[in-house]
Amino acid sequence: MSDNDHSRLAAALRRAVQELRASTGIAYVPVDEGRSLAAVTVVGTPVSLYTALEGIGVDNERYTPAVAYRTGEQIIGSCPGTLPAPSTADVTMPFPYTVASTPVAAAGHDVGVLTLLWVPPLGPRQLLPEEKKRCTRWADAMAHDLDIARQRHARARPASVPFFLLPGAEDTLGSNVSFLYDFQKVASALTQAVRPQDVIETVVQRIMAPFDAQSMLVSVLDDGRSRVLGYTGYPPEVTRSGPVPAPGEPLFLENDTDLAAAHLGPLAEGVRACALLPLVSEGRVTGTFVLGFDHPRRFGAEDRAVLVSMTGLLAQSLDRARHFETEHAVVRRLQQGLLPHMLPHLEELDTAARYVPAPGADVGGDWYDVLTLPDGNVGLVIGDVEGHSPTGAAIMGQIRSVVRAYATEGHGPADVLGRTNRLLAELGTDLFVTCSCIWLDRAAGTAEISCAGHPSPLLRLPDRSVEVADPEAGIPLGVAPDTVYHSVEVTLPPGTVLALYTDGLIHSRGTDLVSGTKTLCRLLAEADEQRLEELATRLLGITGEDAGEEREDDVALLLARYDGALPGAHRRVSRMSVQRHDLQAVREVRHFLHAKLREWGWREVSYDVELLATELVTNALVHADSDVDVRLREYPDRIRVEVRDCDPRPPMPAPITVTEEVDADAEHGRGLVIVEAVASAWGNSPSGRGKSVWFEVTAAAADPGG
Repeated sequence: MSDNDHSRLAAALRRAVQELRASTGIAYVPVDEGRSLAAVTVVGTPVSLYTALEGIGVDNERYTPAVAYRTGEQIIGSCPGTLPAPSTADVTMPFPYTVASTPVAAAGHDVGVLTLLWVPPLGPRQLLPEEKKRCTRWADAMAHDLDIARQRHARARPASVPFFLLPGAEDTLGSNVSFLYDFQKVASALTQAVRPQDVIETVVQRIMAPFDAQSMLVSVLDDGRSRVLGYTGYPPEVTRSGPVPAPGEPLFLENDTDLAAAHLGPLAEGVRACALLPLVSEGRVTGTFVLGFDHPRRFGAEDRAVLVSMTGLLAQSLDRARHFETEHAVVRRLQQGLLPHMLPHLEELDTAARYVPAPGADVGGDWYDVLTLPDGNVGLVIGDVEGHSPTGAAIMGQIRSVVRAYATEGHGPADVLGRTNRLLAELGTDLFVTCSCIWLDRAAGTAEISCAGHPSPLLRLPDRSVEVADPEAGIPLGVAPDTVYHSVEVTLPPGTVLALYTDGLIHSRGTDLVSGTKTLCRLLAEADEQRLEELATRLLGITGEDAGEEREDDVALLLARYDGALPGAHRRVSRMSVQRHDLQAVREVRHFLHAKLREWGWREVSYDVELLATELVTNALVHADSDVDVRLREYPDRIRVEVRDCDPRPPMPAPITVTEEVDADAEHGRGLVIVEAVASAWGNSPSGRGKSVWFEVTAAAADPGG
């Protein structure tokens, strides 16, 4: 879209605002293959500089531009000024206003939406029929230019940002008003950036796009050494070409002559103009920001002032984000240390667990545990300490230890909760704790369940029905020290799956408890009962990124499938452990598998199983730096081997890594290629705070009954 095309669209929008005495006019075009609307031009009073919505999902029922585009009808509405912003980069108007959104079509195609707003003192108000017709006429008048804008945005990578104009004065492209709009959006986005990667993404979207730059690089100084933190538009070699210059003052290189004199090396490849700006935080240079262009470019006084100001914000945001990243790593290690390193191996009970921390540096208080009780039965425990703080994490560690201690003494689940409640009261903390305990009698096929203010466990029965194990809920621990907790006993048919979870699994800003619980029950009912690890992963999608939102709370999830005391040889389980770095024990793993498979009548698949298990165990010992747990499971038609370790990084069968450091830590590709070629099925999934890599071998000729 040329400057003339854009100027015609801006002029038409300005006249529409003036004629209809509106406060703000916004021209939207569809982007993301019609899934969203993006603002291309904004004409408005200074307040709209901060409150114009530049992007809206077309399925958003709250905003009239989305409804008008989706339905093809003019939408008139009034807003009290309390609508949530559609994205974290937007700020909505805090006062009532009237809005009219009119769909725009050209050559029979929907090309966008014309939106006009009336805010105090011009609104809110009732629009007359004639005013609605004039909105439609203006939409028709700008259809051609809006279609050109739509095509331009479809080609823009990254997406263009809107052009901003004041309604009463002539303006040109690249004006200080538009730059002020860009600067406000940069400041808002950088304020909300938490991690260094968030900062880099903001630079790409909010600085590269407005300046129409083709390349960008951000480097930081670590102990005086330069390190590239993020880049785009440059070849990968730029990260290995030596230190990035850290000038003491901004350098604006406008042409080839300037670039040659600066001796930038790889930073000048494919670049015809460049801005090289120091990142300064608390009076010291902390890195460099490089913005490159594929054509000569003059940096006017306004360009230079805006870039220097944006770079100042960038430096502060990066400093804060890197500090957060350091704290984040420390507290995450603390969280992992408080959770079970590995779920215990239990006959006739398959388990899977997940823990997902909430965003932010604070430590969460969710936990889970699997206990071996004095009588040989199994205890399943899950709990949630109020809030997110180091104090909450410390309380969580104490409560987990106390529950284990009382369970080891032989107390029932209700008694364990009662004793733990009294102890928590004695600690004098203001925090309360919810908890659920299940004691499984595997021989009898029963479960005794007690809850203290925690979501009731769910039972997924073999007929795919889902029931709520509904004991008397009780009140959370730490509220009243004399509370008496009660338990209920339920019968577990073989094949029953028990689901214990914290409320973060089913509740978020966009998912209420009722709908979240319904979704959980539906997913449990639909699940393949043999794939417990896959089910655990699927359940995490009820909230969080898979649900199109940021997770707000920690999530702990514990699944257990009771298989009953099944007669005969089928569905047998055996296990052995290998100590960290003990490569000599790989031979013992082969002997263990060989003996068990012959004993169970699966000698026909013994060679394949031993070969694949050897590869996985060796990989785990070499790369995971932890003990390794090997589990052999028999099914009527296949053998399954699971190799579990404490390294959460997934296996990487192909050398598609980004740095030599990552490649050095990658799992041996050859072993996984063999697994993929020989196994009937294989995969990997989180297991506790580590991972489980598994494979299955099916032999049609095998006689498992032998």
